[in-house]
Amino acid sequence: METQQDRLLDLLGKPDTRFVIPAYQRSYAWGQRQCEELWDDVQRAARDGQRHFIGTVLYSRKEDDAEGNAQMAVIDGQQRLTTATLALIALRDWAHEHHLQLDGQGAEAATWPYLRVGASGDAEAPAKLTLSRHDRATLAAAATGKALPGKPSPRIMDNLRFFRSRMEAEGFDANAFWRGLHELSVISAQADEGDHAQHIFDSLNSKGVPLTTADLVRNYLLLAEGHDEQTRLYNEYWAPIEDMFQPDPGSKRLANGIQGWLAVRFRQARAHGEGEVYPVFKRYMEDEFTGSIDDLLGELYRFCLVWAENYRYHGIKKFKSGTRWATQGPGTLVGDRTPKAADDERYAERVRQGNAAADASL
Repeated sequence: METQQDRLLDLLGKPDTRFVIPAYQRSYAWGQRQCEELWDDVQRAARDGQRHFIGTVLYSRKEDDAEGNAQMAVIDGQQRLTTATLALIALRDWAHEHHLQLDGQGAEAATWPYLRVGASGDAEAPAKLTLSRHDRATLAAAATGKALPGKPSPRIMDNLRFFRSRMEAEGFDANAFWRGLHELSVISAQADEGDHAQHIFDSLNSKGVPLTTADLVRNYLLLAEGHDEQTRLYNEYWAPIEDMFQPDPGSKRLANGIQGWLAVRFRQARAHGEGEVYPVFKRYMEDEFTGSIDDLLGELYRFCLVWAENYRYHGIKKFKSGTRWATQGPGTLVGDRTPKAADDERYAERVRQGNAAADASL
């Protein structure tokens, strides 16, 4: 893997190239504080007339799209690429509405290479950056000037409004901002086929919103898979698991569910608090687990169905009477382990009675 320092817009403006956020990545997460930081970085770069470093972008080459454009899967750097794209969209729209040119060009022509792929002016040209499930349609519509989806991404829309509000302030200089955007620089790297993307991802320490426990678990499970397999696993298992706990700011409820599942599945190590969940999960995966990713995600999905329903009561003892957890005890995906109390009817009856007593107290 070779690294180099690039201007952010030179990277984003690579011809016939699209940047795609893989399915395993978290949704766009930067808020107003990070937007303010980027705004200040751009203004500072414009004022000083020199490059301003804002972080790293790591990506890997994937199969070309149907039109023959190269596709780059972004392993790290989604947040800054997306926020810079939102700043570009806001600047394009503001300059167009105020009949201003950017460095001698019309606003749409000037920003086209960084927002769209294809010939300038082609109404069907797709967006340069493709986000993950929850944010994809909103960013694509904003970048291409098409109608927003019925339920647009709140984070995308909030940050677009932030940049527009700053541009509406008295004294805003669109061309100075445009020059500042061109001075933003990143350390970029394309991961080679032999590089271990998971190790690279874990070792990066870039500024921004920290990954949640759920982000780390999801990335661990999906990152090593190919693009199509990532998408299948995400859509079949992970997206429904996430949706069970919504609304879930910071994925706290999902992290609690993963912690509960680990308490049953991996009794040798106990996670005391959310900060210990991912290390215990990695230890389980690397030292104990012998099944397939489908096995694990399928079991986690079934566990979370019950956990999410009974979340406010906590406690695994609240599982519904009649489930295999109550009648068979916790199973295992490790071949040499014996399920606890698998044939103990007295144990199952105690669990059923506990569930009944809990339900009666509601």
